[in-house]
Amino acid sequence: METAKYRAIYAVLWLLTVIAYSLPWASADGKVFTGWSFTVPFSFTYVIGMLLGLIVLLTKFKPVAMTILAGILMLLGVFGAVFGYALAAALAGLTGAKVSTEAGGGLALIAPMIYMVAGAYVGKKMVKKRAA
Repeated sequence: METAKYRAIYAVLWLLTVIAYSLPWASADGKVFTGWSFTVPFSFTYVIGMLLGLIVLLTKFKPVAMTILAGILMLLGVFGAVFGYALAAALAGLTGAKVSTEAGGGLALIAPMIYMVAGAYVGKKMVKKRAA
């Protein structure tokens, strides 16, 4: 029963990263972009990180290492999206379009860090065997 509690906590941490990915990250001339809109190629690694986190949640396979790897991939995805935003802003400067950031991008930066640290700890507890 103890591991079910930690699995639920891990699920909430993972879900936080999915929610952050689904919130608005940027907008251009009134069109809003979420992490899903940035997927190829800029935040593709975020999706891979979410899938690795889902694998840990479902199978409990190497939870500490996989969670840290998933968190790093998610952060790389956010950095990739920032690069994509910078390209869009540069093009907007040439065309006169209006480009702005949204709150979801900031949450998408913070959520993987929380997931990586707390998730690794909870993941370890999730598979820990009870002492006799």
